[in-house]
This record gives sequence, C-alpha cells and structure tokens, in this order.
Amino acid sequence: MHDRVRELEAELARMRAKGEAMARELEEARHYRNAIEHAPMSVLRVNGAKGRYVFANEAFARLVGRPREGLMACDPFQVWVESAHPDDVEPEREQMARVAKGEIDGFQIEKRVISTSGETRWTRMDAFGERDAQGRLEYMTIYFTDIGEQRELARARQRLEAQLREEKKLGAVGKLAGGIAHDFNNRLVVIMGYAELLKKELPVESPLWDHAETVLGSAKRAAELTRQLLAYSRRQVLEAEAFDLSEMAERMRSLLKTVLADGIELAIVGGAKRAVLADPGQIERVILNLVLNARDAMPSGGRLTIETRDVTLAPGQHPNLPQGNYVALIVADTGTGIPEDALPHIFEPFFTTKKMGQGTGLGLSMVEGIVHQSGGATLVESTVGKGTTFTIYLPLALTPPSVRPAPEEPAARSGTFETVLVCDDDDDVRDLVVEVLRLRAYTILTARSGEHALEIARKYKGRIHLLVSDLAMPGLGGLELGAQLRSRDPSLRVLYISGYNDGADRLASPREPGVHFLPKPFLPADLTSAVSQILEAAPGDSSHRASEE
Repeated sequence: MHDRVRELEAELARMRAKGEAMARELEEARHYRNAIEHAPMSVLRVNGAKGRYVFANEAFARLVGRPREGLMACDPFQVWVESAHPDDVEPEREQMARVAKGEIDGFQIEKRVISTSGETRWTRMDAFGERDAQGRLEYMTIYFTDIGEQRELARARQRLEAQLREEKKLGAVGKLAGGIAHDFNNRLVVIMGYAELLKKELPVESPLWDHAETVLGSAKRAAELTRQLLAYSRRQVLEAEAFDLSEMAERMRSLLKTVLADGIELAIVGGAKRAVLADPGQIERVILNLVLNARDAMPSGGRLTIETRDVTLAPGQHPNLPQGNYVALIVADTGTGIPEDALPHIFEPFFTTKKMGQGTGLGLSMVEGIVHQSGGATLVESTVGKGTTFTIYLPLALTPPSVRPAPEEPAARSGTFETVLVCDDDDDVRDLVVEVLRLRAYTILTARSGEHALEIARKYKGRIHLLVSDLAMPGLGGLELGAQLRSRDPSLRVLYISGYNDGADRLASPREPGVHFLPKPFLPADLTSAVSQILEAAPGDSSHRASEE
C-alpha cells in the first residue's frame, strides 16, 4: 500500500511539472502573439492547402485597409489580387511558383501595396514556405516592411548625386568657357573697336563702310555667343537690384509683339505684387529667350501667356529651393511641346531640337545659368502636342523697387583733364583703349600687368583719377590691383573690364562706391560713355550702370 501511494505521488508530481511547463509555454506563446499582433511590421501566415489566413496582425490589416476581424474571413488570394500593384503581380507570382515547386524556400522583393482607400505604399516583402511530411507546400509566412521613406531618401541621394555631377560638369564647362571667353572677347574688343573707328572715318557711301559694318555685325553676333556661354557657366557679373517683375513684363509687351508671328496671341497677367532681387537686364533676356523659344514651338500660331505670381513654397515642395516666399515668372505656350526623351537635356549647352542652322542650343542654357546665379530655379512641364510651361522662381527683394533718377546733363568739363591709368596684359586691347580715351583728351598712363601698374602709380607725381583694368591677368589680377591702389587713394575710381570673371560674386552689386564694371566686348562709344559718366559723377557715386549691354 505504501508503495502505491508513493507511485501516485510521483505521478502527481510529473503531471504538476508537465502542467507548469505547459503554462510556461502558453505564457510564452501569449507574449509572442502579443508581440506580433502589435508589431509595426505587417505579418501574416497563410495555409496554402486550405486557402485561409492562419494569422494576420493589425499592421497588415491597416496596410490593406481592411478591418482585422473581416480580413480573417477573406480569401487570401483575392486580397492579394486586389492589393497588389498591376506591375508587381507577375514578378511576385513567379517567385511564389518557385517556392511551390520546391526550387526555393523563400524570397524577398520590393512591391507596392494598394489599400482599399487607394493609398499606395512601397514595401519590402519577405516570404518563407513550410512543407508537410510529403514535401508539399503547406504554409506561407510573409512579412511586409514599409520602405517608402528609404526609397525617398534613396531618390533624394540620387538627386543630390546628379546635381553634384551636374555641378562638376558645369565647373569644367565653366573653366573652358572662361578661358575661351577671355581670349575670344579680347579679340572681339579689338575687332569691334577698330571696325567702329573705321566706320567713323569712312563716308557712308563707300563700299569699305559696308565692309566695316559687316565685320562689326558679325563680331556682335559672336559676342552674343560668348555671353550665352558665360551665362550658362554662371560667371557673369550681375547688377542685382529690386524691381517690379509685373511692370517689366508689361513694359516688354511692345518688344515681344515685334518678335512674335501674327498668328500668336500674347497675354500678360501681372499678378505678382512683391518686388524681386535680380539683374533687370538679365531677366529681360530670360523673358525674351523664353518667348523666342515659345514662338518657334508655335509655327502655326497659338497662345503665349506670360504671368507673374507671388508664391510661397512649403518645405520640400521644390527640389532645389528652400521654403519661403518667391515671385514666379510663368511662360506658357500652346505649341508642339518637348519630347519626353529630350526634356532632361534642354538646359544643356548646344542641345537643340531645331533643324541645323536654326539655333545654337544656348538660349535655354543661358536662361538656366542666369536664373541659378540669381538665386532662383527653373521648372519646365511639357506635353507633346499641347504645349510647354516654364516656371522661373526668383528671390524676393527686402527693399521696395528703387526709382531711377532722370538722367542729368553731363557737367561741363574743367580745364584740367583727368588722368587715367590703363592696365591690360593684352597689347592690342590696351592700345585700343588708349586710342579711344585719347580722343577725349585724357592724360593716359599705360601698364602691361598689375605689378607694372603699381610701379607706374608709385612713380607718377600727379593724381590718378581713374583706373581702367582688366580683371584676369597673370600675377597680380585686376581686383587686387584696384584694392592696393585704392588703399593709397580712397578717392580713386575704378572701371574693371573683362570678358570673363572667375570671381563674379566678388564684383556682384552692391559694389564699393566708385567701383564699376564694363563687360568685354564693348564698342568705343560704350567705353567713352562709361568713363565720362564715372569721372563726371559725384565722388563716391556708383548708382549708374557702367555695364551696358
């Protein structure tokens, strides 16, 4: 009897231990279930043989946009068909078939899941199969991880990498353009200058006068090409000021009508009330180039709309601009549109869809360069057969538009003629500048380099009133030369001349009083006008623009 009791006690102990183990397992299973049910990752398990959900957590129910209670009664295949993006169905089906055949145990793909509300979310799907004793597929366990933010970050990184590549390409093209422009513009200064001087010495009826006019016209067209290259490479000196973009567009109406064909209707909508901060002359060129581009896209006529609008960009609304207030210039046409494969290339230099001889391919690249250097950005939308819309975002001015004073009559020159120091490392350019300025009876000092100019200034006993200097010179450059001479005589006025400026930001307005800029190439009249205005202005005045186009 005693032995029987001991056996019963041992059996009870074993049953108690087994019960405790089962309780622990149930508790552990409860924790696992709670963890999966509340996991941010979507988890589901499907019985392939019966075609039913074994388990689906709340995250998966939210992903497909269905209540969890109703979801468990649905056909998993039907839910998959309705929630899968059409482009992702076939790749996923192929992988599922390989699992069913036993070729693979699982797979991972990126797919879009469409909820019942129509929202589409990018996910990474990890699927694993389990087989029965006979090797047939019995269960599929599937995990969905939201990768929308990761994809957005990847796209942002790709955009930044593309911008970096574009900046590097731009820098290389800019250096090339700068080198070409510097030497080419020096040659154009000489060609244009002497052609203009020849015209003045020849009678209008002379055939040689016509030849000189032809040379001058060709040189001016060549100068336009170098300006476009410099605009694309963002190496121009900009004269930024506050102005009314709506007023500018309206003021250009008459000019724009002259370049448009009769069958094109022009509409100008000046909705912007805020002033912009940019170079008015350059923005006029932007408008004109966009209008010419639109005209060429409407050979059979159409409608061209120029609109200005005050806009506020939200964070991330524009890929290249920070949030804030801007003024938008919108130029829209109803023309032929731009083919989709050409759209990414339209701002590249020398890219054009026009026939040979009908365009240089620099117009839109110049627009992009000017806008970018102005602190703005350009967007384009186009549909073949319907038209194209360019949207230019320009920064706001912190001050109201300035009112330009009426031009005053030049002051009478005194009996004392001013002294001008001319410094340029190009002999031909220097000789031309000297010859033109001597016609105004100035006292001229000449230097072939920055160091040479310092030596001449040190030895000269009188006062030097104006320095006319090239910017890019070997050794001591124009900016450094001007700074050193003005440190000795702060009243010295300076006129920088250059066909290329590798430090355009250092010369961008506002500049120091008495410092001016005249871009090469220029005509003799441009030079004499700039010099006379500078010397006849009140001391310290730099309000007028010496850099006339």
